[in-house]
Amino acid sequence: MAKPATPRRPAATTEESIVHVLFDLANHLARRGERLAGQAGLTTQQWIVLLQIAGDPNFPGAPARRPAGILPSEIASARGVSRATVSAVVAQLTQRGLIEQVADDADLRRRRLVPTAAGQRVLAELAPVRRAANRRLFARLGAAERAELLRLLRGALASLDPTATPAGDD
Repeated sequence: MAKPATPRRPAATTEESIVHVLFDLANHLARRGERLAGQAGLTTQQWIVLLQIAGDPNFPGAPARRPAGILPSEIASARGVSRATVSAVVAQLTQRGLIEQVADDADLRRRRLVPTAAGQRVLAELAPVRRAANRRLFARLGAAERAELLRLLRGALASLDPTATPAGDD
């Protein structure tokens, strides 16, 4: 009786290894984000949307902080998620009193989102925890290596989403 052939294992490639590491890193970051956001009673999604509404300059595609606020469609586009996803998070943040909707001066049918004082306080409380966690994450990298990593990751993102705009390049 013939022995069944052993399936051939694909050769490891640098690209595949990078993707697997990025998936693992994303999983770790998601768990870390839930722990950090949970300190303020938020989910990671709520925290990220609140940061973007507050004009955090670290998000690719995030417009600079405008007193007039940000449109939900701008958040959806920058985050690469559906408007329905953003609408659900906006409703949760509004219900908690962390953001409010204001009329858009250019088009009164549209509503812009702005953080409330309570929303700003939540972000201020989480900021030192966020910075400390990020310092731990990148402790093995020097400033030049961190800048190069950011440049390379933005390049990879742009290859998947040509509309992605790096922070500061709006």
